[in-house]
Amino acid sequence: MSPLLTRNLKVKFLGITPVLTDETGVLNPQQIVALSSLATFKGRSIKKLLKDIEKKGENLDEKIKGILQRSSLRGHASLSTTPSLCLAYEGSKFLDSALTGIVFSSSLASSGRRTKTTEVDIVYPVRIFKNKKARKIYETISKRIIKFFNFLSANGVQKDEASKILQYGIYGTGIIYLPIESIIGLKREYVTEKAWMPEEIGILLKKIEKKLKNLGIDWLYTTREAAPRNVYPYPNIFKSPKKLNLVRELRKKEKLIDNSKLISVDVLIPPGLKKKLANFEKKRKKVFSSLTKIKKNWLSLLFQLQEVFRDYNLTLKIKVLSSVPWRVWGEKKRHRTCPQIIESIYYCINRAAERFRKFKKQIEKNQINKKLLKDYNPPTTSEVPLRRVAGGSESHSSLHSEWAPIEEIFSIPPSIKENPEFLKEYLLIALKSFEGYRNLIKLKIKPREAIFLIPRAVKIDILQEYDLYNLLTGYYPLRLCQTAEEEMRRNTLREASQIKKALTKKGHSWLNKFIGPKCQMIGFCPEEKSCGQILTSVKKYNEKFHREMKEDLKKRFEENLKNLGRR
Repeated sequence: MSPLLTRNLKVKFLGITPVLTDETGVLNPQQIVALSSLATFKGRSIKKLLKDIEKKGENLDEKIKGILQRSSLRGHASLSTTPSLCLAYEGSKFLDSALTGIVFSSSLASSGRRTKTTEVDIVYPVRIFKNKKARKIYETISKRIIKFFNFLSANGVQKDEASKILQYGIYGTGIIYLPIESIIGLKREYVTEKAWMPEEIGILLKKIEKKLKNLGIDWLYTTREAAPRNVYPYPNIFKSPKKLNLVRELRKKEKLIDNSKLISVDVLIPPGLKKKLANFEKKRKKVFSSLTKIKKNWLSLLFQLQEVFRDYNLTLKIKVLSSVPWRVWGEKKRHRTCPQIIESIYYCINRAAERFRKFKKQIEKNQINKKLLKDYNPPTTSEVPLRRVAGGSESHSSLHSEWAPIEEIFSIPPSIKENPEFLKEYLLIALKSFEGYRNLIKLKIKPREAIFLIPRAVKIDILQEYDLYNLLTGYYPLRLCQTAEEEMRRNTLREASQIKKALTKKGHSWLNKFIGPKCQMIGFCPEEKSCGQILTSVKKYNEKFHREMKEDLKKRFEENLKNLGRR
């Protein structure tokens, strides 16, 4: 089997919307949005506008082009946010990291928590593959990483934990839905950060652009691309490590406790919200009092809560600064209703590489102790001098040496930490990965290619904001569930605890009872197997009722399907 190369990226275009097909022919997306924009002035349907164009003997293509030049070229985003492209890809998992955080996108990607990985899954950046020395470094370390990952999996370590040592330079698949506006945003980001973004993004953009004419979207795309208006930003980790950002400035002055710190809690709670949630709690207690009532009334609880979010979502704004493994950020970025600012992954890699360099002798001699591993709060970076490191960024030498042990910058899962044999190899492989990264750069390999070797355990700094919806039903309830990625759940538990303390200090402790896993809002566990957390809210919950609720959901689905369009 031939090695997988980044240039071998496969893309299949699954479709584009909107397209109108009837007995008179086909209207493509840019024709539809252009005529629709004209309709906003004329107050007439697209069909009638088409007839007017025909009666006047006007050329439809020239008419469409003229409309787009008067609207999209000026930056009217409603035209470029309407058409959306759906595609499937096969390439490296870097596409997931680079694409699935785009705010107005939607995607499904292969999960490292579930898929198998072997040596044939290694993806080679072209420049590495062509350089014999670089290829040997990359291949040797990659194979060692994958061998160890499979060893851990075979010896009972859960994939959540074992996969932290894997790199993202392996085979992955996905489906993504992108509005044209978002593709323009991706293109502009790529142009700005080309030296740091994965080359597959450039390849993907070229494939998309070559297809635009056939998809009937080329004029809209090129007018919006030329328009003097910005695109809504998305969290991109593949950016220059030299550029300052909000997260780095906060990290200079804020000391994290257990990898996170609550930066702010902005509360604007009027009497109406308190009354609505009190009524919800009253009804929830009544419904949770019997299993029969839960089965009959759980949906009404959801509806009641939805009304609260609709009318009061902006009453709460919570900002949390944290340092999480790259693997965990892969989950966090998918919560696109939680705005975030993210640090450059290259800055974080340089920070971690410097730390591992400091502890190289201890790791190689297996002189590992709690002081070496334990998270530690160093002095603020404003107190220590800068030094230049590989990749072009600056780091704080004291912060990155004796003041800060390994776990602050590199995740070590519990099951690894508890087993001396696992821990020794885990740290050795991490050390070799960072050394390999720097050696590749010395061979003139670009950081955006050398990064294919870096384990997912490297920690990255993030500032994320949560509203009432994400506190009570979106982000936190999902990530407090036992099915969440193990470290993500541990971090979420700590954050939830900090939030509850802050709300209590502000005189809103009554809100705390609504913060919990998703099962405690509806009265039953929607997962295949129940972990038992539901028992804190529903004392009589049992396996028989759990199965009954699964069957009840299936019946509701069948009933909804049967009654489509009838109600």
